[in-house]
Amino acid sequence: PYLSGERTPWNDPELRGAFVGLSHDTTRSDLVQAVLEGVAFAFADGQDALLAAGGVVESLLVSGGGARSLYWGRILASALNQTLQYPEGAEMGPSLGAARLGRMSISGEPAAQACPRPPLAAAVSPDPELASLYVERRRLYRDALSGLRRPMHELLEV
Repeated sequence: PYLSGERTPWNDPELRGAFVGLSHDTTRSDLVQAVLEGVAFAFADGQDALLAAGGVVESLLVSGGGARSLYWGRILASALNQTLQYPEGAEMGPSLGAARLGRMSISGEPAAQACPRPPLAAAVSPDPELASLYVERRRLYRDALSGLRRPMHELLEV
C-alpha cells in the first residue's frame, strides 16, 4: 500500500505499492479488496510497533474519509483485532481538528476544553472469522513485502 514510502515499522521511504498474484481472473473488486487489506495490514504493523515499544491502545477513534465506510471499518477492525469507535461527524474529523488547533492557538484554551470528545455514532468490532483469515493473509503480505523491498529500490534507481 506504500505510495510514498513507510516510516513505521519499516523505516523505508522508498517502499512503493504493488499487487502480487494477479491473474486473468483478477477483478476490479479483488484489487479494491487487496488495497483495503494492504492498508489495514500496514496499520496493524504500526500497531505492533507501538505495542512492542511499550505503548498501550485503549481505544481507536476513526475519523476522516474512511469513516464513511463501515465495510472498510470491518476490515480494519479485524486486521487490528480492535473495536473501532465512530464519533458523530467522523468524516469531518481532520478539518474539525485543524480548526480546533487554530482556535487553541488564538484562545489559549486547553485541549480538553477546545476538543471535547464527540458522542459516538457507531462501533465496529472485529469479525472473528475475518480476523482469523487475516492472520495468514498478513503473513503472506509481510513475506511479499520482504521479497519486494530490494527490487523496489532498484526500480527507483533506473
